[in-house]
Amino acid sequence: MFKVLSRVDEIELKKYPISSQTLAIGDLLDRGVGATTWTVCTASSVFFTRKVIAYEAVTTSATEFLGYEVKGDEDVEATADSTASADDNGDRMLLTDKDSVNNSGTDSDKETACFIQDRLGKDSSHIIGRILVGNGVNPDATT
Repeated sequence: MFKVLSRVDEIELKKYPISSQTLAIGDLLDRGVGATTWTVCTASSVFFTRKVIAYEAVTTSATEFLGYEVKGDEDVEATADSTASADDNGDRMLLTDKDSVNNSGTDSDKETACFIQDRLGKDSSHIIGRILVGNGVNPDATT
């Protein structure tokens, strides 16, 4: 689960389009260039897409969901797959799926690194950091 800890008073929730997605509160979604709907993040998600945290649970019949579009400078608490360690502070990490981070203990320089750990969370299964977001365009793309 992903949860914004800072800027909470500034969170502007709005509706975002989806198609055939089941969501829980705290799920992370992204939308690539050319897409018309948001989809749940996976281990293959990339750092340069826009990202939204779901603020309501919906079933596959829903055509939209209430969410918050991440700006990239918020403190966000995330569920970690492995025991959290302060040794990982500053590491870039891949997502495991829509509700957790793969904190493997190794800094990743891959396009799929979508989270940077800043500090430990409330317990050993949570970390706090920033979700990496962009405008949807791969900065390494060739023309």
